[in-house]
Formats: sequence, C-alpha cells, structure tokens
Amino acid sequence: MRPARHQDRRPASAVAAHDPAARRGPGRPRTADEEAIAGAVLQALVERGFDGMTVDHVARLAGVGRATLYRRWPTKTAMVIDALGRGRFPTLEDSDTGDPRADFLGLLRIVQATFEREHHVMRALQLEVARHPDIGAALSRDFIPQRLDVLIAVLRRAASAGLLRAPSDLELLARLGPALIWHHCALLTNAPDPGLPGRITDLVFADRPPTTRSKR
Repeated sequence: MRPARHQDRRPASAVAAHDPAARRGPGRPRTADEEAIAGAVLQALVERGFDGMTVDHVARLAGVGRATLYRRWPTKTAMVIDALGRGRFPTLEDSDTGDPRADFLGLLRIVQATFEREHHVMRALQLEVARHPDIGAALSRDFIPQRLDVLIAVLRRAASAGLLRAPSDLELLARLGPALIWHHCALLTNAPDPGLPGRITDLVFADRPPTTRSKR
C-alpha cells in the first residue's frame, strides 16, 4: 500500500461522491470509522493474507473510501499494527494492588483471554511475520513493548520483595507467560486451560511461606 502521489484537486463534492466517509453525516464519529476499519483490516488479513489484503477490499468491508485509508496510514503494515491495538488486543494496565503475584496472574489471564478470542488473527500474524519481516519489526517496535513493559514493572516489584524464583532476567520472565499461553492456544490445539496462568505464575514466583498460627 503506497500513499497517493498526487494531490487530489477535485472539488470537495466530487471527493465525497467517491468516499463514503467523506459524505457521511455528522451522526457517525471518526472513532466509529476507525473501529470499523480495524475490524475490516483484521478480517481481510485472516481471510486473504497480507498479500491478498487490498485497500479496495478493506475499504468495502469497512464502508469507507480508499482515500480514507490512504490519509490515515502510509503503508499496509502500519494499518495492520494500528488495527491490532484498537480494542481487539488491548494494552495492559498495571493495577499495582500491592500484591505482585496477584497482579502478574491477572495480566496473564487477560493475555490468555485475548489469545483465545483472537487466535485466528494470531495464526495469520504468525504466518505473515515469516513472509514479511517488516511486520515483525513493526510489532517489535510499535506493539509489543508497551505490553512487555507492564509485565516487567510487576516483576520488578516482585524481585524487590524477594518473591521471584530467578530474578536475574526480568524481560525473559515477562516473555515466558505470553509465550507459553500462545504455545498452548496455537500449537497444541488443546481445549482451553483456565489454570494455565496460575501454573505459569507458580513457575515464576517463589512458593509462599506457610502460614503459622500463633500459639495461645
């Protein structure tokens, strides 16, 4: 996907005639278009693959004009990365409840729910990253870091409190949970395993000391 090379000098009425988004009334906000486009991009990616995902097809699915897509995204890769971040793959939030173990477990449960819900998109991405290294580079640069940083922040608090089994490489520990969850969802084709985040948390965190009752 390449940006338009020449400025469109047609009257606004002519542009509107060819762009549903331009002629749409004020009742539908820009964010509604963006959500529709994001859904269309991911649908096209799953159904046709990155190479078969044309701008015309995405525009038809989203109910917008080609000009709308060209104005907002300079490349197809940028369009895919942006679509991933618009609700279907939510950013992670650090709740910082004071219990790092519970915070980490909660984040892994969010990751698991997302992977199980969006496994078709994840499988499509896995194939396309192998074919198009620029997609993998964009994911590593623009999508993964925010989510990884939240997990690392939780693990850093846990390490400071002496709660981790092996605190020497927090980034590796942060990657471990999502990797194991994705392996279960995509490669083993097993039934959903609600207990998996808990077992991963037990691998990362040291055993809780036994509680002792005070003698009277």
